[in-house]
Amino acid sequence: MKKFLSIAMLACAVSFAEAAVDAKPLRLGPVSVYGALGTSGKKIVSQKTGQQVMLRGMSLFWSDATGTPYYNSEVIGWAADRLGIDVFRFAMGIDCYNSDGGGCTKDDTKSGAIASNVAYKYNPTGKEAQLDNMVKAAIANDIYIIVDWHSHRAESEQSLATDFFSRMSAKYKDVPNIIWEVYNEPVNTSSGTIASYANTVISAIRKNSPNLALVGTPSWSQMGSGSCGTVNQSNVGYVFHFYAATHSLNSFKGNIENCNGAVFITEWGTTEASGAGSVSSGSTNEWTAYMDEKQIPNCNWSLRHETVGDKNEASAMFAGSKVLNSKAALDAASYSTSGSLVKSYLTKHKNDRNWAELLVAGKNTGSCAFKAVTASELDGSVTGKVSSSCTYTSSDPTVATVEAGTIKINGAGYAVMTGNDNSQSVVMVTAVPSQTFGQTDVVCRLGGGGSCSNYSGQAASTKLEYLMKVSRKTVEGAEITYESDNPDVVSVAKATCSSNECYGDNKNQQVWIATFKSLGSAKIHATAKAIAGFRAIDTTFTFSLKKAEQGLDPKYFGNKTVEKNSMTQVFSLKARGGAIPSYTILPEGYAEQQGDKLVAGDKDATIIIKGEVSETEQYEGFVGYITVTIGAGNAELEAQAKKAFGLDGTDYIVPQTRKNLATNAYMRGNQLVVDVKRSGFVNIQVLDVAGRNIARNASRFMSAGTNTVDFSDMAKGLYIVTVKSSSAMKTIRWGNK
Repeated sequence: MKKFLSIAMLACAVSFAEAAVDAKPLRLGPVSVYGALGTSGKKIVSQKTGQQVMLRGMSLFWSDATGTPYYNSEVIGWAADRLGIDVFRFAMGIDCYNSDGGGCTKDDTKSGAIASNVAYKYNPTGKEAQLDNMVKAAIANDIYIIVDWHSHRAESEQSLATDFFSRMSAKYKDVPNIIWEVYNEPVNTSSGTIASYANTVISAIRKNSPNLALVGTPSWSQMGSGSCGTVNQSNVGYVFHFYAATHSLNSFKGNIENCNGAVFITEWGTTEASGAGSVSSGSTNEWTAYMDEKQIPNCNWSLRHETVGDKNEASAMFAGSKVLNSKAALDAASYSTSGSLVKSYLTKHKNDRNWAELLVAGKNTGSCAFKAVTASELDGSVTGKVSSSCTYTSSDPTVATVEAGTIKINGAGYAVMTGNDNSQSVVMVTAVPSQTFGQTDVVCRLGGGGSCSNYSGQAASTKLEYLMKVSRKTVEGAEITYESDNPDVVSVAKATCSSNECYGDNKNQQVWIATFKSLGSAKIHATAKAIAGFRAIDTTFTFSLKKAEQGLDPKYFGNKTVEKNSMTQVFSLKARGGAIPSYTILPEGYAEQQGDKLVAGDKDATIIIKGEVSETEQYEGFVGYITVTIGAGNAELEAQAKKAFGLDGTDYIVPQTRKNLATNAYMRGNQLVVDVKRSGFVNIQVLDVAGRNIARNASRFMSAGTNTVDFSDMAKGLYIVTVKSSSAMKTIRWGNK
């Protein structure tokens, strides 16, 4: 469809979660019943059973700044639970182009360009991490995920697409939840060109995965050329898209019915094709009835809020301008006109299928069989449901087992119980969410480094303190209590946050503060009682006080190229804390140390210098290596040095510790203070309570040292300030009073 991107340039903070393939279903849904999907003639079918499969779901918006907040496991869980979706679509933006397939100026978001930090071509690592989180969410909810190459000119991205689908299909080769959509909406592209591209990409997928692959069709996937496609691969379906206010059923259903293969409607809307304009409820109802009659799987566009800036997306599910990416926010959300229609369509079918009955169909008979049991993971046990005279084998003992007629609840998910008469029955255990708790392990260092600062207003000599991230209550409202198992090293107690380091709603408040007293580690035990709908917190973190980090001045002791017969400052004669470093230069004979200078010889050479500082009472020891290229360099000499130092195949560059790269940031009144270790671009967001970025021009290039950003023009209120530089990100709660 002709949908132009409506994008606010927000930072894409991606969580690099554990691999999705390690996830397991936490509820029972269509994937456990059908397994991986494929095609048979004109039908989408289960490869496990061969039966036709009907799926209904939602497409996420482009994975840009507008759509990204909804690429969230909580959103997916909510949609599976409340709307009953069977499938959702990961609409991954690839590059900068408009919906006609034409080019545009990269990062010109006002004109509709996808920002490079959220486009796959420019940030593949970030997008693949985001995909991993979404695959994990699909597995947890036991629903399907369409991995959509959301492009209008994929044939010009064939090499990039082939590489992506090849690697992702290898990574997720055993994940039945995956559906591959290799081309979203071809525009001015012939069927032959599409087929050539699709054959290449799907061939790469088929080396790893037999899962259903979907191919876009001409003219924005309306099969405009009169042919849905001629892809010569197994388990391939063809994509059709419609927008009810633009595409009438009578005008376009023939395209679907004349297709020589199976059809999946991966995107449909209630509005005009632009995603805007009026909603046509009459045409929408005709289309949804038709899809149900023909059993055509489908996803509605799109799961997001309606208004971003001055642009309105009438096809969005939710009304208003507030980002809705938590279950609480979604439960309280108002539906748009379009969203009300779509919600009605999805929820009407929510209870059509009993997944527990379907999973054990034909096997739930016999004296040991019992009706499906649903319990909470906090229930502990369930009695009166199973026969005490039978024995049962659990398909997943981490979820539930049966002992002497009692179902023992062990965790969220589902388990098939096979009785000694070979009957099968299902136990489903619903997850109880944890309370929001962001505390992590902490390291402070002698001299006040690391995570320490002064919060209780004590003298500078005793300012090794840490303010707990959750300093009073969880977001859900439960009081937090902390206790140290080694108070001689780290004690933790409530104190008044009164120093200059205290801002926002912590100023002059009683908060939990850890005080670091001596070198070593302590376990900090955190507890909070369960509250309605959320489990209790009972967890432990490691807090450590270590010696100060040792090092050599990176201004001089770093990789560099020098001229032959030159003299260059490379060495520090004293390290931090006054320790005297020692240096070794290999191979010998090509350069020498004279004081703090490296004197290069008259030959092309590549040398490695080892810098070493002994541990002291206050500082850790340090060993680092740098490479110095003299003239044109000499790879053979470099290899000799590596071997001599025992660095073959290892990283021998000066360690880039998180401290070296980090940006420290804090609020001082209404000024953001940013201490930058190295010059570079710093991305800054200020989010209000509705999740909107209200400081769009705050990001900037900062020089090494202390920088300030003035927010004195901000309205009074509570804000979340995020500061991201290189590999480090800091989040600050700020109350502008």
